[in-house]
Amino acid sequence: MDSRHSGRKLAAAAMLGALLTACGGGSGDGLDSNGRPVGEGGSGGGGLTPTFASIQAQVLTPRCTTCHAGAAAPVGLRLDAGSSYALLVGVPSGEVSSLQRVAPGRPDDSYLIHKLEGRAAVGSRMPLGGPFLDAATIAVIRDWIARGAPNN
Repeated sequence: MDSRHSGRKLAAAAMLGALLTACGGGSGDGLDSNGRPVGEGGSGGGGLTPTFASIQAQVLTPRCTTCHAGAAAPVGLRLDAGSSYALLVGVPSGEVSSLQRVAPGRPDDSYLIHKLEGRAAVGSRMPLGGPFLDAATIAVIRDWIARGAPNN
């Protein structure tokens, strides 16, 4: 292989690595040493409750908006506080249109859960590149969806 081809491959690999790092777990603000949201009680997951406001403040904003914000948000999914509910609940997934991003009352049929658990048919597990949400945090999100995904 000539040095020009090798150089292009190295540059592409470096760019992909930088992209994955940039879209990974966010800044880490609001997370404990295990990557779990820090609750009001000071322990990971302790203050996370199955309400949209809690999930937004402790999961979506600190972990997801590194990539899912602004006009360049992947598949048009902006997860900032002003946009996320309307773009998540009852909206068909941009990757698998037969599934809703969040299907109220049906966490197993919600593409968000598929992506968080790493069993989505398309694309990578989220947050891209990890650290991934722990089972307790995903359980709270599942509980919120099972309760009908209210905007509370």
